[in-house]
Amino acid sequence: MNRTVASFLLSVVTVGAVGAPPPPMGANTYGQALVTRFAKAEPGVLALTIAVIPPKSSDTVVVASTDKTLIGEKPAPPTTAVAMVNRTSSELNQASGQVEVRLPLRDVSSDNIGMLSVRYASRPGTDRATLERDAEHIRDQLHRRITHVGNLLDAWPYEPDAPTATYAQTLTDEFLDKYPDIEIFAIHATPPDSDYNIIVGSNIGRIGKKADNDDMRCVFTGKPNLEINSTGKRMENELQLHDRSGRVIGAVSIVYAYAKGADKEALHARAEAVRAALEQRIPDSASLFKSVQ
Repeated sequence: MNRTVASFLLSVVTVGAVGAPPPPMGANTYGQALVTRFAKAEPGVLALTIAVIPPKSSDTVVVASTDKTLIGEKPAPPTTAVAMVNRTSSELNQASGQVEVRLPLRDVSSDNIGMLSVRYASRPGTDRATLERDAEHIRDQLHRRITHVGNLLDAWPYEPDAPTATYAQTLTDEFLDKYPDIEIFAIHATPPDSDYNIIVGSNIGRIGKKADNDDMRCVFTGKPNLEINSTGKRMENELQLHDRSGRVIGAVSIVYAYAKGADKEALHARAEAVRAALEQRIPDSASLFKSVQ
């Protein structure tokens, strides 16, 4: 067993069915796309690793890492897991000259789903507290892009050849930053020369996923889909989407945190205002699929 992996893995809150095989893991998962993206965006980061208990599994394993040799590792759960689950910690490895920051990873609802490890080079005068804050910043960006544990193991892209670096994704990232109260944001539209409406921009992956019947009912009728999810913690507002000239082009899903007794009409009105702002940024449906590098 890899000792480095053993040193940082934590038990997680949700445990799948005992004895069932874990989902496939590898380079083409949403979790792997996330660690690759954020490692490249942070020049001081040497490695990013995510460990969780996958759905239908009872083992804590690495499901995504910039060090691909770690993916699928099944170390023994550390005895300090429960005590550490809500605490950031760091450790200097004298042999490697690296500082590893270990911290709990959360989904968009801020529920703990596993753990993130961030490794930095240790240099003279390295301030561990600063590195821990940097790692927490990375973790907080990741948490806004994960809907649940299984989301990390979704295929990336969700459908082969689906475009991922698009104007729609740029808009999604921009609106996620502009509206920090939004938990999930997804743009549905139909690509040029296609008959299928798909997710073209999203903060939880699933790019290329085809619309279901509920999605298309919203697109065709204009009647919004307003739903509380199965956990009772999120309210989805799926609204018909138009371009800036008023033509129907698809739908947008905007999800907010929800607690029993919350004002659903107020959440819906908030989503309507975001939808209106988004529509002013869309010249036409085809523009959403334009490549942005």
